[in-house]
Amino acid sequence: MLFLILFVFQCNQLEIEKPSLFQFLFLSASPTSVGVVTSDFASGGRFKTFEPNSFTTFPTSIPIHSDAVGRYSNDRVFIVNRLNRDSIQVLNPQLGFFTEQEFSVGQGKNPQDIAVWNDKYFISLYNADELVIHSRSSGVKIGAVSFSSLKETFSTSGIPDSSVEASYMVQDGSSLFVLLQRLDRNDVSGYLPPNSDSLLVEVDMDLNQIRAVYTLPYRNPSSKIQKVFLFGEPHLVFSCVGRVGFISQIDAGIIAFRLSTRQFHPERLYAEQVAGGDILSFQIKNEEFGYASVLDAGFNKTIQVFRPRTGEKLGTLLQIPGNIGISLSGLLLTNEGKLLVGSTDFSRPGIYVFDTSIGNVLLNPIPSSVELTPFDIFQLQNLP
Repeated sequence: MLFLILFVFQCNQLEIEKPSLFQFLFLSASPTSVGVVTSDFASGGRFKTFEPNSFTTFPTSIPIHSDAVGRYSNDRVFIVNRLNRDSIQVLNPQLGFFTEQEFSVGQGKNPQDIAVWNDKYFISLYNADELVIHSRSSGVKIGAVSFSSLKETFSTSGIPDSSVEASYMVQDGSSLFVLLQRLDRNDVSGYLPPNSDSLLVEVDMDLNQIRAVYTLPYRNPSSKIQKVFLFGEPHLVFSCVGRVGFISQIDAGIIAFRLSTRQFHPERLYAEQVAGGDILSFQIKNEEFGYASVLDAGFNKTIQVFRPRTGEKLGTLLQIPGNIGISLSGLLLTNEGKLLVGSTDFSRPGIYVFDTSIGNVLLNPIPSSVELTPFDIFQLQNLP
């Protein structure tokens, strides 16, 4: 334990950088600004703040890992530094997004998401068979919820691997819902196919134990979980991609989990058959309008509009051919109705802004720069 405490202390000392005087002149972004995780996909990344109403990038630039995602919770920004840094970085918006805490989750564990509950951090790990619990004050590991009994039931090699691929999470009261992809790492293809059913695990954050396990109707959930009011009540909504990328198949879509009954909606909100490819990410405005980032078998990328109530496609906002080396990464519908789409064009990376309140109009034909390539975009407001 002493060694772990010393390691966390040393990590904090090495990683924390004091904000410059220039940053302190801009202590916090505007109430409508968003957080952007950017990367050069090599040596490092930066956390930036962006104002979609004025297309302004704020001067704050916090060093982070080149492979990271972000989350806003409890008035803090949490940077989940994934594989090869394997740490959680906590930024304080009231101090120029100063890194006030950073701690390791263990080398090679590849953290994916974080949830805050009382004095505890719950952290999902891609390369482990447990949900780890760390102290909110010290960052030291204080417990875990075992997922060892939930390892995949089928492997082409006959030997299940040691991870359940825990990914994104969302809180609802004292329940924490965790997505387990359960991919076959021993498959001869090398592309980690979902040869077993994927799971949604409900964890009691007070008792640090599993409450229930729900089998997904489709496999390989890969998007963030959005809590949405649909059909008169709250649902958890996320996208399953099934076999994706080089082993792509039309086999999944966007599904909804009804919180009141703990059951999945009988129909997909948007099916891959309708979208024409794998639905990598999405945002739902209401029952009439949703937005999806779709990758087809030819590696063409599109941003599509769909109707969650009926599952029909309404149109295409943006289309990137698969042969020009540009990808779309990061999708956010802000509380003010702006749809933000990250473009990974290395010659001109930035963020497209559509206004969904006036007919999905593209406001900036040239994407607004956030310096490096945007990878993840999230609202700088606490979720309900």
